[in-house]
Amino acid sequence: MRRCRGIYAITLTLVLFMTGFATAGLALANSTGGTQVPAATIPLVSTKATGGTSSTSPAPVPAPRRYPMSARGWVFPLYPLSHVGGPGTWSMDAGVDLGGAANQCGPQLLELAVASGTIVHEGLEGFGAWSPVLLIDSGPATGRYVYYGHASPDLVPVGTHVTAGQPIAEVGCGDVGISFAPHLEIGVLPVGATNPEDLPAFGQTAQETRADLSAAYKVAMSAYLAHRRGPRRQPSTAAARRLRAQRSSWATLPRGLPINAYLN
Repeated sequence: MRRCRGIYAITLTLVLFMTGFATAGLALANSTGGTQVPAATIPLVSTKATGGTSSTSPAPVPAPRRYPMSARGWVFPLYPLSHVGGPGTWSMDAGVDLGGAANQCGPQLLELAVASGTIVHEGLEGFGAWSPVLLIDSGPATGRYVYYGHASPDLVPVGTHVTAGQPIAEVGCGDVGISFAPHLEIGVLPVGATNPEDLPAFGQTAQETRADLSAAYKVAMSAYLAHRRGPRRQPSTAAARRLRAQRSSWATLPRGLPINAYLN
């Protein structure tokens, strides 16, 4: 019995000694600026660093190569021209229906402002909730309203002033309004119209719209082909001299000989 009490006393003494030693060590660490174990941290993930896109910001739109303006005051309203069906595919309506050669839509086929002006309205009956109306403020069509039917989505809000050739919407994919394939119906309101929703009757201004479109298409196509060909290479000075010498020698040859006589 005495031996058990002795073991118990020794054990209690060791426990008290270790407790006191730990307390002294903690006090010493606090007084000397000891380092504490840092708390676990959760890394923050940035959507910008990982390429995330905010749900409220629109997708980036490629800046189009500006088309020249036609003498009638319009820039062609679809970009890029390489995706557009030619005039033979256009059809008459209240305006003119045109679109992609392979039904391109969305970011693949942008709608451009035909002239500078202000977007005064969006959403037209039968054309979808995104269809913009442009009030032109420069050129021969100053004061006229131009509507873009079956667009989706718009790229600029109502009240925005835009320049000629600026993207304002995309050709809507699917059935936007009363339609069965992606396309743009563009038209001008009658002279003197004051309500941007007062659309023309069938054929009322369609001939005028087609004339504006055709002129703008010809100018845009000429610029497009010239850009594809690239700048004409001018011959070097030495090559130009040789060419002039050859032409001079041809002029002195006797006439009436077979062509082979000039080449041998």
